[in-house]
Amino acid sequence: MNSATSIKSLPREELSQFVKENVRQLLEDEVLAVLDNPYVTPAICQAIAQTQRLAAFYSVRLKLVAHKNTPQAHAVKFVHYLFWSDLVRLSVDVKVPSPVRRAIDNILVNKIDKLTLGERITCAKRCSQTLIKELLFDPDAKVFEALLLNQRVREDDLLFVAGSDRATAVQLQLLAADRKWSYRYPIRKALVMNPLTPRSAAASLLRSLTPRDLRLIAANPRTTTYVRRCIERLQQV
Repeated sequence: MNSATSIKSLPREELSQFVKENVRQLLEDEVLAVLDNPYVTPAICQAIAQTQRLAAFYSVRLKLVAHKNTPQAHAVKFVHYLFWSDLVRLSVDVKVPSPVRRAIDNILVNKIDKLTLGERITCAKRCSQTLIKELLFDPDAKVFEALLLNQRVREDDLLFVAGSDRATAVQLQLLAADRKWSYRYPIRKALVMNPLTPRSAAASLLRSLTPRDLRLIAANPRTTTYVRRCIERLQQV
């Protein structure tokens, strides 16, 4: 049997022949080397996936799910046997085929309620758009604080929170204090208009709004008396 290093560098025809002759006897490191070979084909991935002894190795299942040449049916099947941390990582890996990533997202959505707080926080920092939408109104504010660090969070996501009656005062305070997102004008305006936004946070944002928006907010029946009075004082200056 070839060493793992030599297997990785086998030419196309030799790799195919090697797998055909040895697939049932391959060791874990050898099958991983096969999958790392640049000439691995869908047929080779399928042969490995269909060999029960090899597919029993967690590392092999993980590699098959991540591999672009693994037939979709096998990749989608194996996602059900991966740890959530690997699922989160693969869900945002653009090298993973989109149908497989969608299958991963579906599994993660169904697992969210079973995750610990620490796992949800870790997930929030780097998860996909599908998971972001699921975590926006997590009952623990630490999850929302972690979401604010996620590079995949969009302004529209946070604008939805800023104007929502499902948001908590702590979430709105965190958003108002965030150095990146609190500078977005639509978010500032939505925070001021939301009666659930803490008084001090809403008042601190008023000076950054246009006179026209201040008039509209003052006339809005949802605006709190406190914010309306703050606007009146600003207009008198």
